[in-house]
Amino acid sequence: MRIYDADAVEAALDPVRLVTALRDAFRTDMSVPLRHHHSIPLGDGTSDATLLLMPAWSGTTPPRHIGIKAVTVHPDNPARGLPSVQGAYLLLDGETGTPAAMIDGPALTARRTAAASALAAHYLAREDTARLVVIGTGRLAPELIAAHAAVRPITHVGVFGRDPAKAEAVARTFADAPFAVEAVTDLDRVIAAPTS
Repeated sequence: MRIYDADAVEAALDPVRLVTALRDAFRTDMSVPLRHHHSIPLGDGTSDATLLLMPAWSGTTPPRHIGIKAVTVHPDNPARGLPSVQGAYLLLDGETGTPAAMIDGPALTARRTAAASALAAHYLAREDTARLVVIGTGRLAPELIAAHAAVRPITHVGVFGRDPAKAEAVARTFADAPFAVEAVTDLDRVIAAPTS
């Protein structure tokens, strides 16, 4: 069984290839049962944790692969210096059930979510759209910027967040990018700016 940590996921999942793979996957027959949602009492006076189980498999018989994403949400983790969301994705051979890969869940989720957003923009935004506004400064913000810039001729990105220092930090991660990224505090102004 192969193990992919966060660095390996980021190295393996190029945004352009991932957008293309998602486009193809969304066009195929897939079985995606409702996710399981469980409250986990911690019993230590803190908030309960949440366990999410998300299975899926290809619609062929036998399925090519079976995947299960298991994610926990521990709302008090940031006080411990840990992310709230933890998890892993288990990929199984569809014919035999043999484990094929264990993949870092948060990294995979961030890359996939950003790629799905960029794919949606392919259908919903003009092809010449050059401006992007990202609202939020969490783990997903840099992924969204990278994914959209990979499939659109982005020249300017505005990052808005409740904490301007965090928006500045996101912008700084793109200091060497071939497009401008700036923290913005006037969301109405940046949204009203021309898109190209």
